[in-house]
Amino acid sequence: MLEWWNQLCLTVFDTLLGWLLAFPSDVVLLTVSIGTAAILVLARPLTTNQPLLKQVAADRRRLRELIREARKQRDKNAVRRYRSVRNMVSMHNITAEGKPLLVAIVPIAMLATWGFFRLEYHPPQVDEQVELAAYVPISAAGDAMHALPVEGLNSDRWIQPIDPRPDEQPPYGLATWTLSALEPIEQATIELDFRGERLEHPISVGQRTYADPLVFHDDELVTELRMRPLKLFGIVPGIPVLMLPPWIVAYLIVVIPFVFVLKWLLRIA
Repeated sequence: MLEWWNQLCLTVFDTLLGWLLAFPSDVVLLTVSIGTAAILVLARPLTTNQPLLKQVAADRRRLRELIREARKQRDKNAVRRYRSVRNMVSMHNITAEGKPLLVAIVPIAMLATWGFFRLEYHPPQVDEQVELAAYVPISAAGDAMHALPVEGLNSDRWIQPIDPRPDEQPPYGLATWTLSALEPIEQATIELDFRGERLEHPISVGQRTYADPLVFHDDELVTELRMRPLKLFGIVPGIPVLMLPPWIVAYLIVVIPFVFVLKWLLRIA
């Protein structure tokens, strides 16, 4: 089911937005973020009673003014009364927020899924060094792994030692290759030999998109192509403790304020 969903999102949004990937990554991320804010805002006139919500907003502003005046006059009863009325009025806003979200949630979920496959990393470029890592059982530490040479691809060494990582949880063995391409590679497969088992990892170089960064061969055999994460303007970090990559953090930083900006510009309640 998940594979079907991922493929659907990639097919739809590669068709709609694939052309954007020809532009710098910052432009693509900003466009997608502002587009998400626009979806959230434009869904509101279709699903809510705008005259009522505008009247509710005006009532709330007036009630804030009355509360301030009552505080100046130290009229506690009036303050409590106005707050009670304000809370009842605010319920109209709360109940109205669900409908636009229901309308927008599917296209936004599809857009976010597309972003995970297209915006999390910078696609490797010709002459750029990128690291391929193989995570194997720690029992293999001290052995070596052999990567089969790929036409158009250079490596620091094709045979690499497996180093132990005993302090990690769970502990594992690690072998790494530093790769660089002499020319664009549309789609190739790097083959690794581990104890007679053939592990395959895809790689693309000089393309608009990148190959899957992680490949799970089984519970104890994983390969990873360590590409540069996409950071907005090169500075917006991720939040590792929340498992949020840099592109998602930047996406939220742009989407949230732009919802309010677009609502104000378009006079949408």
